[in-house]
Amino acid sequence: MATVGRFFMASLLAVVGVQHFLYAAFVSTLVPVWIPWRLFWAYFVGVAFFAAAVGILVEKLTPLAGTLLGVMFLAFLVTTHIPRIVKRSGEGNEWTSGLVALAMCGGAWIVARTPRLEERETADPFLKLGPYLFALAMVGFGIQHFIDAKVGTRVGPPWYPGRPLWAYLTGAALIVAGAAIVIRKGRRWAGSFLGAIMVGWFLFLHLPRIVAMPRNPGPWTSGFEILGMCGAALVLAAARDKG
Repeated sequence: MATVGRFFMASLLAVVGVQHFLYAAFVSTLVPVWIPWRLFWAYFVGVAFFAAAVGILVEKLTPLAGTLLGVMFLAFLVTTHIPRIVKRSGEGNEWTSGLVALAMCGGAWIVARTPRLEERETADPFLKLGPYLFALAMVGFGIQHFIDAKVGTRVGPPWYPGRPLWAYLTGAALIVAGAAIVIRKGRRWAGSFLGAIMVGWFLFLHLPRIVAMPRNPGPWTSGFEILGMCGAALVLAAARDKG
């Protein structure tokens, strides 16, 4: 399960890395204006995503790759997403993007603490924050299902019945799973559950959109973000540690 999870996360990084080269001009506009050489950083982060993808797949490099990847997502959260959320607090998409960065920061640190590296935990105590950051993002997503009416229209294909109801049930499930991770009760169950529902979202919601609009980067990004978070959940489910 952990190997599959790492593969899913590496897939996200590879896709986003490609996008940083195909759409570098647009990506550079997301870099804060006070940072010089914005186009350079768009390409640099693309290379970093490729390197992280390789590192996560190569077991000996996973701790370093996961640690640095988490730091990078944390930097994105602090320098880009939080300021945008503060300025546009009423826009759900800004909150979603910030929560994705938070989830991926936590997920990267979860991956960095693979079971075979349990002896390293005392040397890297901050990595223990990974599950908590990931759980906080899941709780945030769950809350969005209740306060953002648009989420209800996105849960399930158009032909799927009872979409608003499923939006609320999904929101409640995300909150419960996140809480289980935080209180260290049923972490494996919570990780398995989150992984299962995210695989379902990718296959039945996002993949059809990718197939229908292969030239549109939006469905690729949102779909593989789900797959990357699914990967983190699966690695968490497979972990032997309880810290």
